[in-house]
Amino acid sequence: MAPKKRPANVVRSGNAGNSTKPAKDAKEKDNNKSGDPSKPDAPPRPPPLFPPGYKSPMTILNEKCQKTGWERPSVESRPNRGSDPQTFTGFVILKKRVSKNIYNLDEVRLQPHPPLEIATAAEAKHYAATYALFRFCSHLPMAMTLPPSIRPYWSTLTAEKAASPPHRAWEYNPDPFAAKKEVEDRQTKKKDKDAAAKEAEEDGFGASGSGGKSARGTPAKEANKGGGGHEWERAPEVKMASSLREMVEGTVRKMMQQFPSAVLEASRDATATASTAPSGMSTPALDLVSLKGSLTNLGFRLSHITSALSALSAATARLHSSSTSTNDPLVLSLSILSPLEAAIEWLLLHLPEDDLPPRYRPSSSSADFITSASNTNGGQNALVKGWLVDKLVKQAGFPRKAVETVLKSEQRESSAIDILGRRLCGWEKDEDGWGAEEYGEGWTGDEVANEERRVTREEEIMTVEAVLGERYQQLSPTELTIDIPSDSTPDSITMHIIFDQSSPYPSPQYPCHPPSFFIASDTLPAYMRLHLHAQLLRQFRDTERHDLTSVLEAGSGGAILSMVEYLETTLPLIVESPPDVGEVTRYLVPKVDDVIPTAQKAQTKRKLKANREGIKRRPPTAEEEEAVRKKQKSMLDDPAYGPMMADRMKLPAWKERERITQALESNRVLVVVGETGCGKSTQLPQFLLDREIEAGRGALANIIVTQPRRVAAMGVAARVAQERLEDVDKSPQTVGYAIRGERKASPDTRLLFCTTGVVLRRLGSGDADLNNVSHVVVDEAHERGVDTDLLICLLRDLLERNKTIKVILMSATINDYFGGCPSLTIPGFTHPVTDHYLEDVISDIRYQPQPSRFGPRQTEEQKASIRAEFAKLDLDADSQRSLEIISSSDRIDYGLVAAVVKHIVSTAKSSTGAILVFMPGVMEIRQCINELQNAALGLVEIMPLHANLSSAEQRRVFLPTAPKRKIVVATNVAETSVTIPDVIYVVDGGRVKETQYDADSGMQKLVECWTSRASGRQRRGRAGRTQPGECYKLYTRRTENNSMPRFPVPEILRTPLEALFLQVKAMNEDTDVKAFLSKAIDPPKMDAINAAWQTLQDLGAVESEDHKSRLTALGRHMSMIPVDLRLAKMLVLATIFKCLDPILTIAALLSSKPLFTSPMEKRDESKKARESFAWARSDLLTDVRAYDAAVGLRAKGESHGAVRQFCEQNFISQTTLRDITTLRSDFLSALSSIGFIDAKPSEVAKFSVNAKIDNLVKGVIVGGLYPRIARIAMPRAQFERVQQGSIQKDHEAKEVKMFDQSGRVFVHPSSVLFNESGFKSGYLAYFAKAETSKVFLRDATEVPLYGLLLFGGNITINHWAGGIMLGKDGHVKMRAGTRIGVLCSQLRRLLDAQLAEQIESPHGVDLTGHEEVVQAMLGLLQRDGLSL
Repeated sequence: MAPKKRPANVVRSGNAGNSTKPAKDAKEKDNNKSGDPSKPDAPPRPPPLFPPGYKSPMTILNEKCQKTGWERPSVESRPNRGSDPQTFTGFVILKKRVSKNIYNLDEVRLQPHPPLEIATAAEAKHYAATYALFRFCSHLPMAMTLPPSIRPYWSTLTAEKAASPPHRAWEYNPDPFAAKKEVEDRQTKKKDKDAAAKEAEEDGFGASGSGGKSARGTPAKEANKGGGGHEWERAPEVKMASSLREMVEGTVRKMMQQFPSAVLEASRDATATASTAPSGMSTPALDLVSLKGSLTNLGFRLSHITSALSALSAATARLHSSSTSTNDPLVLSLSILSPLEAAIEWLLLHLPEDDLPPRYRPSSSSADFITSASNTNGGQNALVKGWLVDKLVKQAGFPRKAVETVLKSEQRESSAIDILGRRLCGWEKDEDGWGAEEYGEGWTGDEVANEERRVTREEEIMTVEAVLGERYQQLSPTELTIDIPSDSTPDSITMHIIFDQSSPYPSPQYPCHPPSFFIASDTLPAYMRLHLHAQLLRQFRDTERHDLTSVLEAGSGGAILSMVEYLETTLPLIVESPPDVGEVTRYLVPKVDDVIPTAQKAQTKRKLKANREGIKRRPPTAEEEEAVRKKQKSMLDDPAYGPMMADRMKLPAWKERERITQALESNRVLVVVGETGCGKSTQLPQFLLDREIEAGRGALANIIVTQPRRVAAMGVAARVAQERLEDVDKSPQTVGYAIRGERKASPDTRLLFCTTGVVLRRLGSGDADLNNVSHVVVDEAHERGVDTDLLICLLRDLLERNKTIKVILMSATINDYFGGCPSLTIPGFTHPVTDHYLEDVISDIRYQPQPSRFGPRQTEEQKASIRAEFAKLDLDADSQRSLEIISSSDRIDYGLVAAVVKHIVSTAKSSTGAILVFMPGVMEIRQCINELQNAALGLVEIMPLHANLSSAEQRRVFLPTAPKRKIVVATNVAETSVTIPDVIYVVDGGRVKETQYDADSGMQKLVECWTSRASGRQRRGRAGRTQPGECYKLYTRRTENNSMPRFPVPEILRTPLEALFLQVKAMNEDTDVKAFLSKAIDPPKMDAINAAWQTLQDLGAVESEDHKSRLTALGRHMSMIPVDLRLAKMLVLATIFKCLDPILTIAALLSSKPLFTSPMEKRDESKKARESFAWARSDLLTDVRAYDAAVGLRAKGESHGAVRQFCEQNFISQTTLRDITTLRSDFLSALSSIGFIDAKPSEVAKFSVNAKIDNLVKGVIVGGLYPRIARIAMPRAQFERVQQGSIQKDHEAKEVKMFDQSGRVFVHPSSVLFNESGFKSGYLAYFAKAETSKVFLRDATEVPLYGLLLFGGNITINHWAGGIMLGKDGHVKMRAGTRIGVLCSQLRRLLDAQLAEQIESPHGVDLTGHEEVVQAMLGLLQRDGLSL
């Protein structure tokens, strides 16, 4: 078939309309030239759209897409409807292959809005192509490449971009496919959120419950069944044994009177107070009719609804009255709950469980099984006793404790029932024979009396059967039942009569012994049945009921029919007007008032240890000033000082000495911009100190110099001390340093080098104005760490409060943080550094790399472009190919590093110069060292340098290694401040590991990327500090110019902010952190701010959602412990709940490097070694067990060699072991400094009495890690047939799925839970989450359900679905009887109130007098709600 002809004036590519080729349809032209007047001449060819020499926008678009590796775009035009004259608009569809399948394409539609209004369809296509180009090339200078007629449209688009709000930034993403995915993900999240909210609204309560307001709604269909959809069906079920439930109920009732404002204190707004502004002031007026209808639909009794509404109305009136009403728990509930929820909560707390509607009763209880199981060891008597207990509790309705008390001395059924009945009426003694203590031994008649009793009983039974017919039933020879229905109510009861041998009835010798009976019912609650029981017994003592009293006195029987008649008459009245539960059981259950301690606790706040640094110092005396001057003079006169001074004077900073000191005489803020190697870090602090001594202010001088890293603080302090003829490690004098856990200083110290975090903790621990500090020098400010940015913001405000302090900011690149302050520039050191880029040395090292299979995919156009550039370098073919392979890889080539180092060693003129190699991380350092050790470098000593090393290991790099050449492989810790004197050669890998944070998913990623050009200059400068040097860059000039950013991204924009927020609040609790951070040099995004504040709320560190709200008592103490805030909360909770020892170890483990090593060649052996310590389905408790085992050897007196052998056999790092021990000591000191414990060794044991209760330890872990919770989705059960029937198959670990708030997650392969398939609780807590090939969880722990309920987020009760949710998002769901949810919610409120009081009290962690709450928690946690 002939190909389809192409229309005229359309070409395959190039400038459409500009083609000079003749038309192909010659036949038509000939016909038009035939002279036929009826056929006009053919229309002339339209003029070209664009001038010659310009590519059309469509052509440029095609080329851009081709170079980027996308498919050819589709460009279409269409007419605008209703336009007159007719105009056209257009759109572009970009296409990209998702896989090798050519039909599997990802598409993005780019369409101008509002629509274009172009005169012709052809022009509209070009304008649409221009719009598409701008969408992903707006960052490129393309305007001049476009035809002149199109350029104004490009300018218009540029103006629109400049004026667009921040939330539209995605439209101009250079990768429109990534932008499309970002938008779709955001829309999906919103859709899911809206759907969840709609579903929750249909369920009736949404995300409300005990934690916040909610709108009232009608229950969904599933709610009537007690369900709530698929998620609720698969949620784990929470159970509470009846004995535990009784204990919790008693604790709640008791403690609510002791802490009446628990609800308000736990949930109020920061601006409200208990006496002036309750947070429920906006509660709407009660709609009693609607409430009554809703409660009726839920199944509550009408009489109970009336009582609840009456109580609710009164509480609402008190809530809105001017008088305080915070002592009323119902008023406090109304302040945070909707009226319907408050009414339900009141009913659930005040009604017995069996009087609740079916939806609010527990589906089953494990107490039945536990009771029988626990009694099997007692033989037949124990089984009989257990059976009787269950009968009297479940059928008769007596309280379990009362039954067990009676059965300790009386196990005959009728006698036990009689005694319980008398106690129910309050008859103990002196009751004319009716008292429980007057009961006697029961029936003691002779054979004649016994026979008379038997005959009388049989006659009465025959009479009852004849009168009542089918309502009578004989259950056993000693027990008969009589059904008593009610015509006016659906309730019915059954009276059980016990005619056993011990019952005296009927006998004239026992006029105080009516028939032994109890009342059972499937519909009537126990307290109503007990009320009927008591009322019936009282009839036998009523002097007006001669029919009953005479029957007992005569001993001739006939009482049963009178009892039936009374119950038939009384039952409807009781149902209509139920009695008060407390009144019914007041003689069986002690009153709450009887057990509440009357002692009032002191409310004096605990005094923290005084912060000496914050106390203003008295003015120095003349003698003290003279002593400082003499010490300075003795240093200057020392002969050893001459060479030191000569070296100092050679530095460029020395020349600026007078300018710096003079500028500070007239200014309080100075910015010093110093190039690398100028000596600013070591010399400027000395300039300040020397000037203060010369001016007679030496005794007042107190100069703090901050460094971003501890190794820098120690290194610079050591160098400055050496220049001043001191030894800072052995005997610190005028120079000292302070880092976390280590301080070297003396009373004479005038120069203190410290990490930025140390200064921030000082600001937040009572010395907010830095009293007694004369100067603050902020070094390396250009690194833009989050601590540095915070310190600069705080110093900006501090300058207004402290009028004498002076601030000096030192930076290598950025020259102004404070507007209007003077700035001085110090040139770099004069030693030259020669740069060697990769293309300069590739021919010399003759290195042949292997192509990587995992590198980024490049199009042929990109490869051709790279080849073209390298072809200009005058290199041989092998070198060009090597450059091409190395440039196309995004991973470090360790063979290349070794080849360059070998080249340096072989070509070096001297054997003394050290080599400094920069690697991005610790793992890369290890691999690099392994490669260097195998490279035959000769006499060398290779050592690492990174922040995880101990102080002693870090100091090794500064020591000489002659005659061996020193090779230091370091992270970017060696970029700034740290000067290794003998370094001549620098090998810059060009890579760095940078933390990136996604606020939406709450996940931090450690991403390896290209370092910034500013950091590259810092690295280069390390080579020329003491002599001329050389810098070998393992990247090309092309990579430096095209791929490396100018400056690093500030850390405040790429890390979580919750720790920063806590620091700010600790310094001033009234600070609005949102407004405060808006003054930062680079304010963080709102998403990150909101996520951080939500985390603080989840951890219980702040009072409310308002960014101005204050810290809670817990939050204040968390801020004072120098550790991750989650670990700080764990330490506080562990101290309060006396499980401190394992939590100390866990906090230390999570603050140090891994306890277990994992050599590449012995990875399997290492994993098995760790699994041998596996414990309680927890990575953290496994490591605790391993640590205790290693430390236990030392405690037993084993030799150091035995400990080392144990560690080697089990792949335990001895360095980490020492670090953990040190950190435990540091954390104990921190707890001691805030007054929680005394600084005594015995304190750990005192506060670790509950350390062996794993579920309690896990609960404390939840308290610190929430909301880092993952849901475990177990596969459906499968069964296999065996000879005896069928058994459930075991699951495989790979079948178990896990999800957190952001989606699917996986346990890391190094975890002891990696192969676990038998999870029970349904939830994991984890410390860290990282994304590599998958999203992996690290340091995971399976947590008990009650650990989540008691230590997790705010409890939300779904009254309709019969479940409990934690937090606002409801990610953690549990099926539970609503009563359990209410009890846990109340218990949580009481716990929060008690914790606040204990933390504020002088003995905050002394639980004396508060054992009830702790015991309730322990009881629920030990077996996760099951009875012991």
